[in-house]
Amino acid sequence: MQASNITPFPQPDFPEAERPRSYAAWWQHQFEEAEEVQLVCARDGVILELNRKARQQLGLAPRASLLAAPQLDEVTRGHLERVLALGEGPHETLPSVALCGSAAAGVIVDIQVSRLDPGCWLVVFRDASRRCRLEAHTQRLLSAIEATGDVIWLADADGRLTFVNPAFHTATGYAIEDVLGRPVDQLRAEGQADQIQAYKNAVAKGLDWNGEFVNRRPDGSTYQVEVSVSPIRDRQGELAGWAGFERDVSAQHRLREELRIERNLIGSIINSLEASLYALDGSLRITHFNEGWRKMPAEHGWLRLDAPPVVGRCLLDYVPDPVRRAELEKLCREVLTEGRPQEFCVLGHEGHHWVISMVPWRDAGHIRGLIFKVADNARFVAIQNQLYQAQKMQMLGTLAAGVAHDFNNLLLAIRGNAGLVLLDEKLDPGIRARLEQVDQAAARAGDLSSQLLAFSRSSEEKVTVLDFDAVVREAANLVRRTLRGRVTINVQPAARTPKVQMDSTRAQQVLLNLCINAADAMKGRGEICISNSLVTLTPEQQAKARKNPTATFLCCSVKDNGAGIPPEILPRIFSPFFTTKPKGKGTGLGLAIVHEVVTKAGGFVEVESVVGTGTTFRIYLPLDDGAISTAAPVSRTALQKGSGRLLVVDDLDLVLEFATSFLEQAGYEVLSATSADEAIRILEKQEVPIDLVLTDYCMPGKSGLQLIQEAAPRWPALRFIVASGYLDEEERARIAKVAGVRVLSKPFSIEEATRTVAEVLGRT
Repeated sequence: MQASNITPFPQPDFPEAERPRSYAAWWQHQFEEAEEVQLVCARDGVILELNRKARQQLGLAPRASLLAAPQLDEVTRGHLERVLALGEGPHETLPSVALCGSAAAGVIVDIQVSRLDPGCWLVVFRDASRRCRLEAHTQRLLSAIEATGDVIWLADADGRLTFVNPAFHTATGYAIEDVLGRPVDQLRAEGQADQIQAYKNAVAKGLDWNGEFVNRRPDGSTYQVEVSVSPIRDRQGELAGWAGFERDVSAQHRLREELRIERNLIGSIINSLEASLYALDGSLRITHFNEGWRKMPAEHGWLRLDAPPVVGRCLLDYVPDPVRRAELEKLCREVLTEGRPQEFCVLGHEGHHWVISMVPWRDAGHIRGLIFKVADNARFVAIQNQLYQAQKMQMLGTLAAGVAHDFNNLLLAIRGNAGLVLLDEKLDPGIRARLEQVDQAAARAGDLSSQLLAFSRSSEEKVTVLDFDAVVREAANLVRRTLRGRVTINVQPAARTPKVQMDSTRAQQVLLNLCINAADAMKGRGEICISNSLVTLTPEQQAKARKNPTATFLCCSVKDNGAGIPPEILPRIFSPFFTTKPKGKGTGLGLAIVHEVVTKAGGFVEVESVVGTGTTFRIYLPLDDGAISTAAPVSRTALQKGSGRLLVVDDLDLVLEFATSFLEQAGYEVLSATSADEAIRILEKQEVPIDLVLTDYCMPGKSGLQLIQEAAPRWPALRFIVASGYLDEEERARIAKVAGVRVLSKPFSIEEATRTVAEVLGRT
């Protein structure tokens, strides 16, 4: 209970003569028509009078006891009974009394008791529901302010803090008692004066202000906050202060920055693709696209874009051909409905091979749209074609090796039998001359076969000192035979013998590649001039040389009068797989091989070309002071005699008969076999051991090397010679692992063969 500060009842102004009677009537009227429950009761709670509201709302009647009213609970009755009984003051109030009963349930009243005279009391029930609701709302508001993690502060008109909630200390690091009465601006980091003034101006005009600040804690650390400031005005409309709300958004800023970096990274990756990408929604409208369309011609795939794509526009609007537009729409709809990617290739102008692909754009398990990609596959197709061409050349080399094996065997039989006849001292001179021509022709055919094999398959390099004039002459002869007189070849040797150190086969390969390219540039008709000269390098050329750049160099020029090379292509001609020849006419490896071989030899290549006039390739090679490597002369007048037991193994009867014949003439006991298995059986049957096996390398079934690998451990004293028209590096490496094995190149002469047999047997 608490004392009430009720203002005394007003006194109406009546004429003096009518006052007593009028007072009573006036007060009776006020009492009866009051909007509040009012009643007059005695000290013991008996109701003396009650107004209309008391009768209607509480259902009370005169002479009833207020203390027995069902709307009052036991506690309220006890309080009310003490007030009536004691009567210590003129006014007493029982605040926030909840009335009971179904009719009054939920009604909260303040019961005011006022003494009228020593034995009479006025009891008024005033509705307090609205006040209680306001108090409850205020309490909830205060609880929310204390519980929130956001900072809430109040400041006076000068911007000094007058209130902060508990979150203020957690967020700012300042103790609450240390900041009250101090400016709110102390929270802000330096360099934000313009923003501070902006929100002060807004609040002064009665406007709300929203923005962001960087706050600084007492320890110097900073954090980003989102701030909302509102003005507080008094009843006269004057600015009384500010209300501020702050939220730490540092985590959101970090997340936004990470998302920005991630988005830029993804964008960079997507834009780096050699393809144009378009993201489409379910209606095939463009939602996103990359920068790939800028790298494409206006017509790429089935699309035509003369300007940047427009977001929101249907991609099909960029397909001018109605038939293709309908087909593309059908495929896109299948992707959207079935979720199955689609991809197909179309051939465009200027050699473009467009790959169009569509994949579903999935979001949370649903197909939101599709990703449409157009990529130019021309480079891949070109490399693929070059790979096919290279593989074809490799297969051609393999085929040539197989053909050369049989070809060399035939040449061996021709040359060998001619050589056997030439051993007859009584031979007619005319017949001897013709047989010598047959032998020379077979030898040249063998050289030609070896050169062709060397160009078509990799071979072991044999670096020797070469007469490059001789290399040029030999290469020129080979080119003449290849081009069959369609191109004139002029050779101009150097003033003195140009000696260089390199593999002879590689040297000829360089010249052959340059001459073939020159012939192609002249469309098979024209003149090629190959000239050698000795030069001193310029300082610029010295920087290109790998070996002794200050010495004299050989300059070998290959000049044609063909179409020339356009300037924009010239820097790329030595790149592997780059070619301007039509499809199927070149691999793009020729000039790359030229550059590699010359560089490995310590030199460099220069090119001079004029479109419509011709091209000159200049090969610069360091000179060598060593002696020129020459093959030892072979005597054709007598066989190297010897003794021993030999086994000749070859699958070709002509070679087998010829080898047996000349070896027997040389003094050897000869057995023969047509296969490796037969040779093993013969070796097993011999009571007197065989001294040497002369075997062909390439035979049906087991090869000559397999024969040697099987026989060598069983007969350690046995020696071997392998005869072959061509062996690559891998084959030579396998043969070298077997001790006591020599290689004899086909087609060999009988003199060379008998000398080799004698050397292997150690009986020279």
